[in-house]
Amino acid sequence: MFGVGKIEYRKLISFGKSSYVVSLPKAWVRKNKLEKGALIYFDEKDPDLILSITGNQVANNREVTINIDGKEMRQIKREIIGGYIKNNKTIILAGNDIKDKAKEIQPIIQSLVALEVMEQTTKKIVAKDFLNMDDVSTKTITRKIDVIIRSMFEDCKNMFIEDTYESINYRDNDVNKLVFLMFRIVRYGFENASYMIKKFGLMAIDLSNLWWLAFELESVADEVKRTARFMGEIKLNKKKQEEYVEILNKIERIYLDIMKAYHTHDLPLVHSVLNSRDEAMMLCDKFYLENKPIEKIAFLIDRTKAVVDHVGNVGRVIYLGF
Repeated sequence: MFGVGKIEYRKLISFGKSSYVVSLPKAWVRKNKLEKGALIYFDEKDPDLILSITGNQVANNREVTINIDGKEMRQIKREIIGGYIKNNKTIILAGNDIKDKAKEIQPIIQSLVALEVMEQTTKKIVAKDFLNMDDVSTKTITRKIDVIIRSMFEDCKNMFIEDTYESINYRDNDVNKLVFLMFRIVRYGFENASYMIKKFGLMAIDLSNLWWLAFELESVADEVKRTARFMGEIKLNKKKQEEYVEILNKIERIYLDIMKAYHTHDLPLVHSVLNSRDEAMMLCDKFYLENKPIEKIAFLIDRTKAVVDHVGNVGRVIYLGF
């Protein structure tokens, strides 16, 4: 397919009695290293005709080698996740520091869907990817993320009664795992546009919206987790706790309605819910002003408002994407 954002026009030319011809841009031919006689595949997606240099999935034998020597674990983690999202079938971690960092590296690999350690020595860890794109479902992944976030909201509301922060943090990691998987599927889809359309009916705009949606849902989960942490640290009397939980109830309701709108493609509901977002923000501001002297109240309300912001962004994905 032609590059995103670059539109070129070609005239349709009659060729014989049963065919028509259209020329291909030279830059595209060169970029894909095509020569005279190369096969070009066509997939019909009414009313469009999709051009591809492969008839199905692109054979993927990519591998990346990450030298870990002298790097902090945070950087190593980023590079592993980056290699995973870029659809490398083999990720090799190499260096003299392997023997000292292996115990920290293994959980990172295990946290990524379908990635497994296949070989380990004192100087090398080899992780292989076993994900089959034929078996993935972006709808299922989105619903799983949604279910986890709902449970995080529920436990967050009970933080004044029982400290469940560790459980909430654990589920946030589950959300991250699924979001990385979604990012990977989307990236694969951009690289295999014809396959993605034929197999799942996902166009480039659909893939972009899925990336955006996953990013915002991950942000919702992150902010719910941070809100719970500050709830566990702040000192509020019982009356103030109840008032704050009422605000959380309203925000949770907004989230539930937004996700209902997403799953049912209900645009009027999206707009109705987004209209009530300002009220939630005002309640947060009011609570802050009434309790301003309390230590860490600003941090708590800042994170609470961030939840509202990202839930609102999910709504934006819906009304711009449908």
